[in-house]
Amino acid sequence: MSGTPAYSAKQFYLDDYARTLFPLNTNKFLIQNGEDRVRQRIDQILSGQGNFLPQVRAYAAKDALHLRRTFKLDPVCEFYLYDLIYRSRNIFRRPHNKNKSHYGYRFEDGLPIPASRSYRDFKSDVFSNSLFMEHFIGFDVASYFNSLYHHDLIEWFSARGANQQDTEGFDKFLREIASGRSLDCLPHGLYPTKMIGNDFLRFIEEAHFLKSSLVCRFMDDVYLFSDNKSDVTSDFLAIQRILGQKSMSVNPGKTGTVTPRTNEANNGIDDLKKKLLARRRRIVTTSLYDDDDEGDNDDAEMFIDVALNLSTAELKYVHGLLSQHNIEEDDAELILTVMRNHAEDVKTYIPDIATRFPHLAKNVHHFCAQIADVGFIADLVHSLATNPATQEYQLFWLGMMLEEYLMSSHRAAAILTALYHHQNATPISRAKVLEISDQRYGLNELREGHLASGHSDWLSWAAAVGSRSMDRAARNYRLAYFKHASPMNELISDIVSSHP
Repeated sequence: MSGTPAYSAKQFYLDDYARTLFPLNTNKFLIQNGEDRVRQRIDQILSGQGNFLPQVRAYAAKDALHLRRTFKLDPVCEFYLYDLIYRSRNIFRRPHNKNKSHYGYRFEDGLPIPASRSYRDFKSDVFSNSLFMEHFIGFDVASYFNSLYHHDLIEWFSARGANQQDTEGFDKFLREIASGRSLDCLPHGLYPTKMIGNDFLRFIEEAHFLKSSLVCRFMDDVYLFSDNKSDVTSDFLAIQRILGQKSMSVNPGKTGTVTPRTNEANNGIDDLKKKLLARRRRIVTTSLYDDDDEGDNDDAEMFIDVALNLSTAELKYVHGLLSQHNIEEDDAELILTVMRNHAEDVKTYIPDIATRFPHLAKNVHHFCAQIADVGFIADLVHSLATNPATQEYQLFWLGMMLEEYLMSSHRAAAILTALYHHQNATPISRAKVLEISDQRYGLNELREGHLASGHSDWLSWAAAVGSRSMDRAARNYRLAYFKHASPMNELISDIVSSHP
C-alpha cells in the first residue's frame, strides 16, 4: 500500500532549505545524494574519530545599515543539527499555561509548525489583549542569538530531557564550530536553531514570581499585560534581572508601553494598506515555510493566486506608493510580496529598491522570477555586482539570480567575474558562484584551481559539487586527488563521484 513517506530529518532539512539565510546548493546536493555517508561521518566524529570543523562567519543584512552575524554550517554540521533536533523534537513541548505562553517553533502532528502562522497568532493575541487590559509592556532581548552562552544551552538541553549521548554531542558541536568561544555559538536562520532559541527563553513566562495576568512571547519578543500597572512594572524589572543572570539585557529602543508593535494596532494605517497587509500575511502563511516556492500543493497555489488578485483601488494605492520619491522599507517589502502578478508595473523601481534595501535581496531574487525581460534582470544584477557598496548577502543572492535566470544571458560572463572578484566577496558568496554546475565562462578552470590546491574549505567543496555536470571520467580523475586533503574532502569526493 503506497502512501506519503514518513517525515524525517532529511525532509526537515530539505523543507527548511529555501528559507535559510545562505542556502548553498553544495549542502543540499550532498545531503540529498549522500545522506548515509554524511551520517557515517557524523557518527565517526561523535565517537571520537574526528571533530566538527570550525565554521565560517557570514553576515546577512538585517536592515539597510545593520548586519546579522552567523555561521554558515558545512554539510556535516548542518545535517547534524537538523537530525539532532528532529530526534529531540518531543522535548519542545507546548506551553503549560495558556495565560503565560510562547508561540511557535516546535513540531505538531509530526510536522514543524509554520513560523509565519505562529507569528500571526502571536500578533493577533497581542493586539486583542491590548484592547482588554489596561496596561502592558512590550520588549525584546538585545542581540539575543549572539548573546547565547554555550554552557547555558547545554544545561537547558539536558534539563529539557535530552539523553546524555545527545547532550554530549551537542556540547562538542557548539564548542568546536565556534573554536572554543562560549558566546555567539548558535547559528541564525535555521528552523532547528529557532526551536532552540524559542524554547530556551521559556523561563521568562514560567517564572514563579510573575504577577501579570497575561504573558505572550514569540522568541525574544515579549508582552506583559495586566489591569494593574505595578504588576507589569515589577515583572519587567524582575525579568531583566533573570535575563542578566544569563548575560542578557533588554533592548531599550524596542521597549514600549503605548502601542503594541503589530499591524492591527497601527490606527494610522488606512484601510487599503490594511487590506494589502492582510493579503501579504495570507501569501506568507500559506506555505509551511514563508518563501518556499517549490511546493506542489494545488490548493495553496490557488490560495496565493487569489491573494495576489489585487483590486483596481489596491493597484492604484500601490502605484501611489511607488511614485513617492523615497519609498519606505516596509512599503518596498510589501510591494515585492503582493505585486508578483504585476511585475511589469514595478520593474522600473526594482533597481532603487535593490540598492537601498540590501536586506531585501532575497525578496528581489524571488520577485525577478516574474520578470520576463532577461536583459533587464542582467542589467540589474551587473549594476549591483559592480557596485563597491554591495554586501556579502546581496552578492550571494545575485549569485542565485545568475544561476537561475541569467546563465544564457550575454552578460553572464561579466556578472560571474564581477561577483567572484568583488571587493566584498567572501568564501560564502564565492562558493555560490563555484557551485553553479555549468562548464561555460571559465567556470571549469576556476574550479580546477581550487580542486588542485590541496585545500579543504568552502571554495574547494563548492568547486567539487559544481563539477558534477562534467564528463564523469574527467571529473572523478580530478576528485581522486582532491579527496586526499581531508576527511571532508573525501566525503564530498565519494558523494560527487557516485553521481551519474
